[in-house]
Amino acid sequence: MSIKKKAALVKGDNRKENIKACLSLIEDELDSIRHAKNILIKPNLVALKPDFANTHVEAVEAVIEQVRKIAPDTPITVGESSATAFYRGLPTTKVYEDYNYYSLEKNFTNVTLTDFDSDTDVIESPIHSVVGDTHLRISKRIDAFDYRISLSIPKTHNFAVATFGIKNMAGLVLRQDMAMIHGMKGGIEVDAPKTLLDKLPPGTVSRARRTLPNWLINFLFRQYPTYRRSVKMIHRNIVEFAKRTWPDLVVLDGFVCMEGDGPVDGTAVEMGVAIASADPVKADGLGARLIGFEPEEIGYLYYLQNEEKMGEYSLENCVGDDILSLKRNFRRHGTYDIQSQWEEKAAAG
Repeated sequence: MSIKKKAALVKGDNRKENIKACLSLIEDELDSIRHAKNILIKPNLVALKPDFANTHVEAVEAVIEQVRKIAPDTPITVGESSATAFYRGLPTTKVYEDYNYYSLEKNFTNVTLTDFDSDTDVIESPIHSVVGDTHLRISKRIDAFDYRISLSIPKTHNFAVATFGIKNMAGLVLRQDMAMIHGMKGGIEVDAPKTLLDKLPPGTVSRARRTLPNWLINFLFRQYPTYRRSVKMIHRNIVEFAKRTWPDLVVLDGFVCMEGDGPVDGTAVEMGVAIASADPVKADGLGARLIGFEPEEIGYLYYLQNEEKMGEYSLENCVGDDILSLKRNFRRHGTYDIQSQWEEKAAAG
């Protein structure tokens, strides 16, 4: 039987110290960093606003400082591709600028920023769509990094119930393909079947979310049969791209989390915690419990543990603070009752 990896949970009043303490608690499982030649830190920069929807630059600093204790000179790349910026016609570099990410290159040696906005050399990943199976494109640069760190925020989600470190790696998907993960769009091929969303100008839904109240957006999605079908597909799609973008380490900055209509339009919840594990499924499972879910309620986590055997989300080998004393029942997304029906697809299969 394989030895279950640790997951660390730390609560405190300092974001950076929480993350550093978490990584110190699992340091004996991070030795492969020492042998890496090219390290990727993948933050979550999903939004132009609000700021708490994005990975705080101090969280990135904390990870870099801990990595430097193990690998003092190894090149570290901080890389992202922001979908919201794309829908607004902006580059990811604009988000870097707005959230002070360029300070990382100034303050640390051998740390560089990159974006995956214009990558054309790709890996294809199969994907389910309401109009038939197709594929999406992932930046082939993922293969250049022999140690990958996903640095994300626990949030509720508008399609996938909740999002943590594993789904955060979607930033390696080409920006024009990201919406396909949800299952509501057709293929990228010229002759692929199209849905209503394919026929709308890029960014239409994103702009609507910025201008219309959340309750109205949720009401409209509730009336859209394609949405009800797509929530049964997104979890399988996450599993497929996760196989190709798998992180070696997940760090969840739960200093401020998001409840309600995440991952962008929700409400901030101050939790003052951090989570870290070299088992991404375990880290995300602990993140799920933190915000009031059981991991098996979230389809992609269920599939990754029980079908793909890529990790496990038990509470064995959890170190640091007690999850039972820290967990809170977050307000679900406004369409959670529909999202939770992802299980029907497995039953029908």
